[in-house]
Amino acid sequence: MELKFRDFVRTMMRADLDEWIAAQEKRSIAAMERAISATSLTRRREKFGQVIVPATGSVLASPQIANWDPEPDYFFHWLRDSAIVMRSVAELAVVGAGTERARWRRHFEDFVGFSLRLGELNGAGALDHRPMTQREFRRFLRPQSEIAALSGDRLLAEPRFNPDGTVDIFRWSRPQYDGPALRALACLRYVAAGGAPSEEVARLLRRDLSFTLRHAGEPCIGTWEEAGQIAQHYYVALVQLGALVHGRAWAGDAKADWDAAERKLRAALDRHWSDKQGIYLARLPAAEDAGDTLDAAVLLAVWDADLPDGPHSLADPRVQWTQTTIEEFFAREFPINRRRAAPLLGRYRGDHYFGGGAWYPTTLAAAGLYYRRARLAGEDRDAHIARGDAMMDALRSVTPADGALSEQVDRATGEQTSARHLTWSYAAFIAAARARSQAGRD
Repeated sequence: MELKFRDFVRTMMRADLDEWIAAQEKRSIAAMERAISATSLTRRREKFGQVIVPATGSVLASPQIANWDPEPDYFFHWLRDSAIVMRSVAELAVVGAGTERARWRRHFEDFVGFSLRLGELNGAGALDHRPMTQREFRRFLRPQSEIAALSGDRLLAEPRFNPDGTVDIFRWSRPQYDGPALRALACLRYVAAGGAPSEEVARLLRRDLSFTLRHAGEPCIGTWEEAGQIAQHYYVALVQLGALVHGRAWAGDAKADWDAAERKLRAALDRHWSDKQGIYLARLPAAEDAGDTLDAAVLLAVWDADLPDGPHSLADPRVQWTQTTIEEFFAREFPINRRRAAPLLGRYRGDHYFGGGAWYPTTLAAAGLYYRRARLAGEDRDAHIARGDAMMDALRSVTPADGALSEQVDRATGEQTSARHLTWSYAAFIAAARARSQAGRD
């Protein structure tokens, strides 16, 4: 009788979580869409003489107006964030019906057109904002000579642009080589999902894949855009490999170069394994303090690249060992995780950005990996789904009733911090919920 009662309680708890995830997915879809082609918004940066009105096809990292007072200013079109968002848009274009499907496809095509226009900019013609900027704020501007040099691959290596389609005038960590690879992965997902392979989509795909081929494995700034960290980053190399693996049909006459780039990336990724620590290191050369090498960017890399098999895919036991170590660390590190069945994850050990709390994107990637792992032959499906559900349940406890998702939550109190309404968080929730649905159907 006691066993039956426990089964009944578990069933009721699962149904309650099902209901919350379904409701939160709807809220996340609506919030994510508000950041796409947000042409009704206006961003005024008076201190810099800027007035920004987002263009059709742009994706705001956050539509929230903030001036680092204390929330960060994310009113930009980030290549990484926008590509991750568009990957979820591609999925919605499949599951939607009728006018809804057409709306999501229009969003994707608008994004493609906007992205192509960004790649055709020439910094030599960019407006010099120094005369319009208040004297005490000019130190935040990047050198005009740096902006003037933006064209070709330098332009494609930009981490972000203004959502009106102009170049970013502020100092930031550059260059970054994962944006075009992630955008290629989004376009490949769109085509694979039945999206029209228009000439514009094909042109953007060829351009981004070619860029990825040219810069495969080169040192650059990593996922977290930390200043001075031009290095070999696991995340960058793995999403580059993912773009080449999933985009092999687009190799054309460059098959030999494609093969060479894949071998180079696989060899580089293998060097990130640490026998001593039993994890994949996020950055090489590694930090001097071995304790600072745990980084959830590794989990994001596996999630975003989604290799079909082999090393650095879900089938790689080293990925699972790394994930387990990361989860155990944050379970101990964050007071908010005490007495939880599964932890909320931060970014990396020693993170202090806005208090270095638990991030929605990293926790959702970890949950999503469990749902994907549940579909692998020979895996304990029920156990993996239960672990993913425990992480989703932990997220529910720090998500307000209106479903608003910030960038992170305080590690002790669970209160939302940093950027509000982070579009990446909403896209990540949609993707994890979809992975859960797929795991439950198989």
